[in-house]
Amino acid sequence: MISLSPQALAVVDGLAERHHFSRDAIAHMVSAVADGDGQMAMFSHPEFGGPGQWMQGGMLMLSAPLNHVLNARVDALCHEIGEILAHQPGRLVAEANTAWWPAELGTPNATGEQNGLRYAYFAQARRLVVQTGDTLRVYDTLDHRIGGLAQQQGSQSRFTVTSQHGDVDLASLPVISTDRLSPG
Repeated sequence: MISLSPQALAVVDGLAERHHFSRDAIAHMVSAVADGDGQMAMFSHPEFGGPGQWMQGGMLMLSAPLNHVLNARVDALCHEIGEILAHQPGRLVAEANTAWWPAELGTPNATGEQNGLRYAYFAQARRLVVQTGDTLRVYDTLDHRIGGLAQQQGSQSRFTVTSQHGDVDLASLPVISTDRLSPG
């Protein structure tokens, strides 16, 4: 997640007034959309119905898909944040957290975090870095252009990526490397 600048906190207040969510929820979404470079977001906040994903161009998944009013409000909020980031990218961000992925991969096209999993996608390098707990795995995305990552809950947790080929089980992608992170 990013740190919000003092100017960003004023923007959060304005967004909270217009979209009728709390400052905490708005700050959470600003951070999530900024993490997705203004194009996508993975978020989890009670005011948005729990975990969800948004992608510019019309994709929105909330835990309450039939709550059309909430869907419209969250979509409008995400679009406005994306517009702010597109036209004034430095307006909302004080400084990004330290990169947790391998430095040689550079800057990711998208990042996200949900339910103890975080990922960074590098389209040019065709790599997806996924951290779960203390394990960091780098996957070869082959010819997939990743548009999202989902976690299926149940007796066995399963991760899928969405690409131009549809949903693909993360376990089917080749693992380039696996590292254990030191605690702390």
